Parts: sequence; structure tokens; C-alpha cells
Amino acid sequence: MHTGCMTSVLVQIRGVTPRTRDELRVRAARRGQSLTAYLRDLLEREVSRPDLADVLARVDLRAESSTVSSVELIRADRDGR
Repeated sequence: MHTGCMTSVLVQIRGVTPRTRDELRVRAARRGQSLTAYLRDLLEREVSRPDLADVLARVDLRAESSTVSSVELIRADRDGR
């Protein structure tokens, strides 16, 4: 997932409990990765998906441009039964 041609920055997270760190190390080891590689992949997966606000904004845009309301669709479905 990591691309070598991009520049990278250092990200430091303070306040992680030893229990959390240890579990992350275990998960990384299960995947055959270093803790750094595992966390980098985890962060990259997270930012590759749209967040909830983006999804809701897209839904709003689609709803605004729709020519048929959801009420009309439900009524048409009920009338068809």
C-alpha cells in the first residue's frame, strides 16, 4: 500500500497505553509486518475511504437533484401491490 515515490512525514502519537501498543505489535506480527508498516497501512486504509460527512454530503446532493421524491417512490410501490 505504501508508495516509495512519495515523501513521508513523521507522525507521533502520545498517550497510547502499553496494552494498546502491545496489541498493535501482535497484529502487525500476525501480518508479517513491522509495527510502523502496520500502522502506516492502517492509516492509509482509513483515509482511502470517505468519511461520514462526505458520504452524507453526496447523499444530499443526489437528493437535491432527484426528480422523484422518496414519498412518491413508496406510494408507487404500495400502489403496485
